[in-house]
Amino acid sequence: MTNIKLNEQIAFLRKQNNMTQEDLAKALGVSNQAVSKWESGQCYPDIQLLPELSKIFNVSIDILMGFRTTDTFENIYLNVKTFFETEPAETSFHNAFRLAILLHEVAVTRSYKDYCPWNTELNHGLEEHPYKWGYSACSEPEGNTIYTGNGIFIASGETYQSPTSAQLRNLFTTLNILTDKNVLKVMYTLYEMTVHNFDSYVSLSAITAKAGLTETETLTALENLPLSITAENDNLLYRMEGAFMHIPPLLLMLREK
Repeated sequence: MTNIKLNEQIAFLRKQNNMTQEDLAKALGVSNQAVSKWESGQCYPDIQLLPELSKIFNVSIDILMGFRTTDTFENIYLNVKTFFETEPAETSFHNAFRLAILLHEVAVTRSYKDYCPWNTELNHGLEEHPYKWGYSACSEPEGNTIYTGNGIFIASGETYQSPTSAQLRNLFTTLNILTDKNVLKVMYTLYEMTVHNFDSYVSLSAITAKAGLTETETLTALENLPLSITAENDNLLYRMEGAFMHIPPLLLMLREK
């Protein structure tokens, strides 16, 4: 018979919701001592309080009671899709990133290969402002994953496909351009100045000042970047083309840890 772990679940869920015992007691209309006794296992809350506890913690009564039901990948997949279908558009990307942190953690920690220490108390990705590992990478026959700064990359070894000749030529051309230090400076300057607003454009003088280059060096670098250009009061304004805004954070993953 499965042991009821209500006391452990109440303590765990309360902490996950950043609530004190006093907060929970007030929400339920009971004493602090009652909550303390529940969590220590001295007694259980009245059965009539279970629906209210489930509502406060936003979990089912089964989860509240500590029962773990067997789930399938398909069910998890559908639950994730349902979550994002109802999630506000302005928070969907942020929460997708938090989930990506968890997927990276699965690949590199003891939950997968049992060789990389995993501090389960950190709850990577569960925080509102995700914990940064600094640099974390895993390469296995099954695939590769890296998490550094604000970027996560996951590649499947099973579905790897050799690049075509045309793709190799394009890659060579791109890498050849980006070996120029001034091009990199201007690219990251543009990215930093416009990444938070895709409607923003910046002037040549602003780019030049922030990049620490001469105007001629900046113009030469701009000629080698994919740009969107607009005019305002006869002055040209610049930003990276939207389809290429992934390049700056992606390149940072190539640096040494």
